[in-house]
Amino acid sequence: MKTINVGELSFELRESPRRRTVEITIERDGQLIITTPPQVPVEKLGQIIEQRRFWIYSKLLKKEAIKPPSAQKTYLPGEGFHYLGRSYRLKLVDTADNPLRLYQGRFELLRCLRRATPTHQQQGRDLFIQWYRGHIQQYLESIITSLINRIGKAPTSMQVRELGNRWGSCNPKGDIYFHWRVALLPTSMIEYVVVHEMVHLVQPNHNRDFWDRIERILPDCVDRKEWLAKNGATFSL
Repeated sequence: MKTINVGELSFELRESPRRRTVEITIERDGQLIITTPPQVPVEKLGQIIEQRRFWIYSKLLKKEAIKPPSAQKTYLPGEGFHYLGRSYRLKLVDTADNPLRLYQGRFELLRCLRRATPTHQQQGRDLFIQWYRGHIQQYLESIITSLINRIGKAPTSMQVRELGNRWGSCNPKGDIYFHWRVALLPTSMIEYVVVHEMVHLVQPNHNRDFWDRIERILPDCVDRKEWLAKNGATFSL
């Protein structure tokens, strides 16, 4: 099997005498394939890959986002839960004013809510999702406020909700939505997701102008996009 590497991207190279153009495909498992007519110079293929790199990472990001976590949380003492990119260990407590809180470097969960059954695991998960949604709302609003002048437009509204395999979305009315999972990401990745959706307020399409606008705000946006595509699926419950 022939391969071609461009940066951190590795493609299986397939040559076909029936092809007249170069085609890039991404398999369901994330495998990258580039199909070409015979004897296309490697330098030419590298240029084509570079031209489509944003598209490639956009597709990889979606595939990573929909992968299930490697193991479900058990909500047992010592298990790690992310918030703003940092992992905090879980501690069970017998009494508390709130069923879940982040206190002195640990998540504290009421002991009566944690049992090794699917029902109680679901209760623990629901509590964490509720906590994440409540705490990330204000954080996202502060980033949005700081970006309004640079973007040139403010969103009509912003909500945190379940978005399936998307980190965020922006509709034609100017409403922006973020997945509650962004609360788990490092702050630099949260900033990238917010900038991405804010730019959609003025440029709805993923064209060159869209990416240029993002790059003017985040010069390292490509690095952030690549990191999120490779690591985003690990931040889940």
